[in-house]
Amino acid sequence: MSNGALPFPVTPRLDVRRWSQVASFLIIGYLCMSRSFAYLGIPPWHVFIGEVVLASFLLLGPKAATGRWPWVAMRDQSFRRLTQIFVVLMIYGVFQVYRGAGAGYPLSSAVRDLAFDLYPFYLFLGVWLGARSPEFPCKLMRYVTWFNGLYGVVFVLFLGNLGWIVPGVPQEVVDVPLFGQPLASAFSLVGLLAFERDLRSVWYLFALNLFVLLGMRIRGEWLAFAVGLLLWGWLTKRMKTLGLAGIYVLALIAIMYVVDFKVPGPETRGVGTISVRDLVGRAVAPINPDLAAEYTEDYQDALDSTLWRTIWWAQIWSSVHENSSRALLGFGYGYPIGDLVPYLEGHFIRTPHNFFLYALGYTGWIGALIFLTFQGLLARRLWKCWRFTRQPFGILFWSTSLVCACFTAFFETPYSAIPFYLIVGSVIGGSSSLRTESVEVTYGGGRQPDLPPLTKPELLV
Repeated sequence: MSNGALPFPVTPRLDVRRWSQVASFLIIGYLCMSRSFAYLGIPPWHVFIGEVVLASFLLLGPKAATGRWPWVAMRDQSFRRLTQIFVVLMIYGVFQVYRGAGAGYPLSSAVRDLAFDLYPFYLFLGVWLGARSPEFPCKLMRYVTWFNGLYGVVFVLFLGNLGWIVPGVPQEVVDVPLFGQPLASAFSLVGLLAFERDLRSVWYLFALNLFVLLGMRIRGEWLAFAVGLLLWGWLTKRMKTLGLAGIYVLALIAIMYVVDFKVPGPETRGVGTISVRDLVGRAVAPINPDLAAEYTEDYQDALDSTLWRTIWWAQIWSSVHENSSRALLGFGYGYPIGDLVPYLEGHFIRTPHNFFLYALGYTGWIGALIFLTFQGLLARRLWKCWRFTRQPFGILFWSTSLVCACFTAFFETPYSAIPFYLIVGSVIGGSSSLRTESVEVTYGGGRQPDLPPLTKPELLV
């Protein structure tokens, strides 16, 4: 394209609506029901919804003026750098499958790990949706906020303790609960901050998702939301609203303390209760176990969950650096990385719950640097989107996601990676649309005024 504009699809409106519904269904399902939604399909045949939709998109994706999406977008100059790194990432991933299979690791396990390099294909579906419908991220996050808040409260208080499992899951896999854990609380809260001008008008949504955030007792999400909250305050300079959000948090905790709120926590999150004292104990356990013991009887469980990961992380780091070849290339896909520590040996655990150590362990420093470069290009795009639209959701969502990915299974799992790439792509595509045609888009309760057409590709390149 001579002017750097995106090659807008010429598909019928029905096609746009269909793919928007599919993407929304995936995002809400994955973020709000996690593993249980990821296993939607035919588990004994290893056929799952994420792979089916991806294959449909690649083979039967929406048509553009010069071909079928996403191949048109990948050939466009505006995506040249991003596409080049993505292609390198895919080729290197296939190479790691070859290495793993050649080393005698199960081929099925090696191919499974390749998903880490293939999920970014969803980025281009997100770009297409954003280009056709710039308000897609805003509308989507409103649905996510409602579903995560309502379903999450029911899960914390009831569904998480049922113990029902998905039938037909392979025996080597840990039981998959029929009702999956809601994992969208931090993202929902960040979305409310980014898109709503007056938090007082949606205080109930904020309170619902905040309760789910605390009730799930996932400390990585707590940290991710704290980082997103501070970054939002810095970007928007809305310290008054930042203070209001802080008051909501303190008010909910104070109410729980005054009424001595205490309910059994979801069994999927281990033993224990949900109370103010328990939350404080879990938060300080990794830092000061003696102090944590004064607040909760389950401090040892909170401490152990930190120790077994950090010991494993240290072992991955030291094992990778035992020789230069492994430091550069890693162990290869399919390697039983849990066997590096005796307490995980023989268990079906393939992710250390840290995206960098996942990439380093399986693919070495070369693979880790390729992936970090890819993420850096996404961050650069999102930062330019923020500078142009003054809508901070994209960069906030990316930052919050990266923090989560440091402590949870994220880019290597469909229930986090697929929503991530779809949402990030839609933000990039929507901002690109604003530079290529005159549109109005809802941001933060107001209307973004008409913008002039793009005359040079300063945002896209």
